[in-house]
Order: sequence, then C-alpha cells, then structure tokens
Amino acid sequence: MTISRVRQLGLLAAALGAVACSSSPPPETAPAPGEQAAMLEVPASVHGAAQAVELTGTEMGTMWTFENPPLDYWEETYGFRPDSDWLDHVRLASVRFGRGCSSSFVSANGLVITNNHCARGCIDAVSTDADDYLTDGFYAASPGDELTCPGLFLDQLIEIEDITDRVRETARPGMSDADVDRDRTAREQELDAACEAASGLECQVVSLFHGGQYMLYKFRRYSNVKLVFTPELQTAFFGGDPDNFTYPRYDLDITFVRAYEDDGITPASTPHYFEWDAEGAVEGELVFVTGNPGSTSRQITVSQYLYEMEVRHPVRLDFFDQRLEVMHAVQRADPERGRAMQNTVFGYENAQKLYRGELKGLRDTLLMARKVRWEKEFRAAVEADPVLASAYGDVWSRIAELQERKARLYASTLLFNPSSFRGSAHLRQAADLVSFVKQVALPEEEREDAYRGARLARLDETLRAPGPFELDMSVGMLAGRLALALEWLPSDAALAQVVRPGESPLQAAERLIESSAVSDAGFCDVFMGYTPDDLRAVDDPLIRLALDMQAEMDEVMALWDATMASESVQNERLAAALFAVYGTDLPPDATFTLRITDGVVQRYAYNGTYAPAQTTLYGLYARAAEFGNEQPWQLAPAFDRSRDKVDMSVPMNFVSTNDITGGNSGSPVIDREARWVGIAFDGNIEAFPNKFLFASENGRTVSVHSAGITEALRSVYGADELLEELLKAAE
Repeated sequence: MTISRVRQLGLLAAALGAVACSSSPPPETAPAPGEQAAMLEVPASVHGAAQAVELTGTEMGTMWTFENPPLDYWEETYGFRPDSDWLDHVRLASVRFGRGCSSSFVSANGLVITNNHCARGCIDAVSTDADDYLTDGFYAASPGDELTCPGLFLDQLIEIEDITDRVRETARPGMSDADVDRDRTAREQELDAACEAASGLECQVVSLFHGGQYMLYKFRRYSNVKLVFTPELQTAFFGGDPDNFTYPRYDLDITFVRAYEDDGITPASTPHYFEWDAEGAVEGELVFVTGNPGSTSRQITVSQYLYEMEVRHPVRLDFFDQRLEVMHAVQRADPERGRAMQNTVFGYENAQKLYRGELKGLRDTLLMARKVRWEKEFRAAVEADPVLASAYGDVWSRIAELQERKARLYASTLLFNPSSFRGSAHLRQAADLVSFVKQVALPEEEREDAYRGARLARLDETLRAPGPFELDMSVGMLAGRLALALEWLPSDAALAQVVRPGESPLQAAERLIESSAVSDAGFCDVFMGYTPDDLRAVDDPLIRLALDMQAEMDEVMALWDATMASESVQNERLAAALFAVYGTDLPPDATFTLRITDGVVQRYAYNGTYAPAQTTLYGLYARAAEFGNEQPWQLAPAFDRSRDKVDMSVPMNFVSTNDITGGNSGSPVIDREARWVGIAFDGNIEAFPNKFLFASENGRTVSVHSAGITEALRSVYGADELLEELLKAAE
C-alpha cells in the first residue's frame, strides 16, 4: 500500500478525530493544551455542594477481606452473622482464575465455573482448524473428552498471615523515599520467596489500605485444568459491544472447566464447593459475591482524584479514541483485515467505554462533592488528635504537590515511549534499531533481558528482515501520536517539534515515513553494525526522532520513578492515618485478591422507568426479533432450534447492589446458605464511577442466573451429564 492509498482511506480524520472531537466536554478546571501542570483545584460549585451533601457510610465500598469480615455490619443491616466455618467454606470454594478473573468450585470433583470471556484464552487454544470452539461452543460429556487448557491455573486461598511489622521494619530514619520504596519491595520479595520455599504453596505479599497492612496470602495452585463446557460466543456475548456494560442483558456468559490433580488424570478432590441452587435468587434477597476485584481508587485524596479527572483519564481516553479511529477506518476500507483485528478492536472499545464512563463520573459534581466531604471529615478527625496531627497532618499537602508533578509528566511517559499502546510500526522499528545498537554495546550482564542469549538472536533476525508493515495503520498511528503531542506535550518536545509550521499531523507522518529507510532490510542490516557513537550521524528522520524520544523518555522516567516512590511513601502515611481513625471498619481498595461483598437483588431507576431485577429467556428471543435477528443480536442456532422446548419464563440475568469491579468476572453469587445462585459477568454503566467512590443507588452487578443456566443446559444443549453432576452435588 502506498501513501496515496492511505490518503484515499481518509485517515486524516481518523487520526485526528478523537482529539478534535472529544467524547465529552472539558471539565470546569481543564488545563490548556500543553499546560496540564495548572493547579489541580476543586471547582467552587463543588465546595458549595459538599456543604449540603450527606454521606452514606459506604463510600469506601463493601469489598471486605476474609481476615476482617464486617460481622456487626452484616448483622445490623441484614440480620445475618455467619460463623467462622461458613467463612472458611466460602473462602475455600472461591477460586482465582488465571491472572485476571474469578471462579468457584461447584462439585466435589473439581468442577469450576467462570465466565466465557475469562476462559477465551483456553477455548481458543484448544480449538483447531476443524473445530472452532469459541464460535461453536464445546461440551465434554465424559472426563475423557475434556480438553487441557495450556498454561491455565486456578489459585485457592489456603492461609492468610499478617506480616505488616516485618515489611515496615525496613524503613529507617534518614532514608530517602526511593530507598524506602526499594528496600520495602526487596523485603516483600524475600518474604514471598521464603514462604514458597517453606510451604510449597504459591505465595503473594498483599499491600492493603495502600500500605496500612501487609498480608501474606498462601494459595494452592491447580495447574492442570481442562475445558468441560462453553456455549457459542454469540450466546455468551449476545448483544456484543453495543450491549456491553448495559442492562437489561441476556447473556449466557459461562464456561465450565475442571481442576485435576498433579497427575493430570485424576479430577481434583474439592470438598469445599458451592451447592447449586437451580431456582436461584429472587428480588429483595441478600446475596454475596466472592471474587478478586482488580483495582479501585476510593481511598485516594481529593488531589489524586483531581489528577485522575484532569490528566490521566483524559489522556488515556484520547489514546484509545485515536487508535480506534484509525482501526475503524482500516476495517471499513478492508473488511477482511478488519475481522482479523476485531479482538484487538474489542479490547480498545471496552477500555474506551470504561474510561469514558469513569471520566463522566469523575466530572459529576455530586460525586466530587461527596469525595470532598468525606476527606474533610477524615482530616478533621486527624487534626482533632494532637498526636495524629503531628504525625500525619501534612500528608494531604505533600500528596497534592506530587500530583502537580505527575500532571506535568504523565502525558510524556506515554507519548515519549514509541511502543506504548499500539503504535506506528515504522516508529517502533526505528526505536528498536536504536535500542539494539545501544544494548549490544554493553556487556551482556548489563543488558536488558530482551538483548541476551536466544532472545537477542531472535530480535536480531526480526530487525534485519522488517515488515511487511501495514502502511495505512502505521501512518495513521503516527499521525495520531503527533496530534496527541500537539494537544498534551510542551511545545519544545521532539514529537511536537517534528510537525512543521502549516503542516498537519497526517502530513508530518507521511513525510517522516516516506523519507525513512527503516523498513528497508539493507538499511537495517548496515545500521545494526553501528556503534552508539555512530547514531547521531545517521540521516534518517525516524531514527533521529527515536533518538530524541528516548533521550526525553530517560529524563522523564527518572523524574516519574522518583515521584512515584515518594507517592508510595506518602500513601502509606495516609493509610496509617486512615487506620488510626477507622481501623478495619472500612474495606481496603481492591488489589486482585479475594474479597466478599454483600448486596441485595434489586431493580433500579432507569430511562424514566425501572430496570427489572431480572430478565428472562422471553427477553432474549424478543430482543433478537426486535433487531431482525441481525448481529450482534442474532440468536445462536442452538437457541433458535430449541425455542419450542425452552421455558421462556425462566430468569436469565439479574442485578444486585454488590460491589464489584474488573477482576470480579466469574465471581460466584451465593445466598446466605452459601448456595450458588449466579455468576457475575459485568457491571452496568451507572457503576463506572464506583471505582472512585461507591454508590449503590443505580450502580449494579450484572449476573447470569442459575435458573437460566440450568434451563439452557437441559433444554438447549442437552448437557445432561454436566447438569446431573451439578444437581447431585446439591443434594
């Protein structure tokens, strides 16, 4: 493809549209382009609202750790006080699924249920050219038919140990923030390694309350896992991206796998499992979700909140918008290539929708007012105690100073890095060539891992035979990066300087790529024989740009790393103050470790009416009919064939007030008897702002109902053996 063909695709609008046409209006205190270091200040309107707002007492959410369950709160709120046996059973029946999801045991023979979207790596890996299980689904009626999921593991939390004092003793008077951070990290690694050597378990040092507590979590790892059942992708992700993060929903987002003993032949013995409740939960019922929420930011200060609102979220959203504009343009021009990149596009669309929803919440006056009010009361409690005031009274101002520094640096940490996100292939090649020359000039023991041994040999081969590059994508991505540089970077930054007066970012990208030789194998072969002293003499515009970007990146990252080390120390001081005032009465921010959250199955105000507490199979068929059975609302063939057999009154999805976030996908939903009634697979759009402050008015956890799963296994898929195992386990 030539540059003229790229112009025909209209990538000028694609590269610049996300920046020129922002998806949401700038905040009241938005900085001017290139001047995001302006003071991060709370708008006057928010200060006024904070005087009148009332706090709920659950602003920090309900993601409780198992070592500090809120027994008094549960008893007061729901009349339910579980004993230690109930808590131990629930903890041991809950399983972390791989590196990003949750799951649970649902039989004594190692049967595990999670979401389809969590298991797609396994499903894709066991598929073949003849059998596309991701598209068509899979069912193993007998253990001999189950397929091994390569690389998948399940972690069961066996034991928890408080190691706070052992981690904190590394900090000594007179140490710099960077030294404290370095030594604390080293101690965590030391304790982790010692635990694994002594116990034979998988161990993880977990920082809770941003350093207020350090716990050592010990896991039994199941490394032999096999696929048992998964529905078609069309059924698991019915409604596609348009319905993602919305409700009402009609998704059967489930997959069953089985854990095996180390021999890979014997199903794991799992006496702690959730009994299957085929009837499921009803509106108004108390339910719990156990799982591994990834990350929340509820205990950040107001200044950290403002940094997210004015800098980090807008920058990242601009990145996602720009890349999607380019990829959508390529998809429209070349549908075949578009299909090949659809999974990547979906990942960016998912992130785009998430960041857009979070940013909308961050800019909400009421949410910010509640944050300001909460911090005001917390600070007042600290200042009322002379000892606490002396120890922690300056922590908010110190953190605020660090946010100003981060605001000046953040965009540069992304834009100066040629490989951040999905970048221009030509610019990445130039940067990789420069790095190769610099690294191989060093003794091998001083090089980065990618430049040693077999990895170096593979990299050498790749760089000497570049491409073929997708020119339209490469030009579009470089044009987008240049547009973002003009929007976010200081005017003297290399990326901003490379755009000549009167030249558009797309024109600059075309010029740079047309006049560069980095895609030519002969040029690369010669270049890789240079020494670092030779680099500045190379007359290639992308090589010069890569050199300038790397020099700026080295300077910026040194400042950024020092800033983050200081923030880590101050966050730990803030956590100590929080502990001194509230103790463990508040749950810590999410850390992708096991939590239990309480809630109620409950409808919510929606679009001038109410969203129902549960949807039914009637709704699945109706939504397909209402859209003419077109994608992404097309019925999967199995459901189409079974319409006369299915009980359409059976619940399919439901919502509850439980507190979840990314990482909770696949989490079991259980009742007070610890019976399995559903599986969490999403949150609604209204729950996006919960990352920063929890509110249950309209935010909801969206789950697949156990009754719907039971009916689908029986009447749609004929998975009688699997259903028998589930129901027998519940007897």
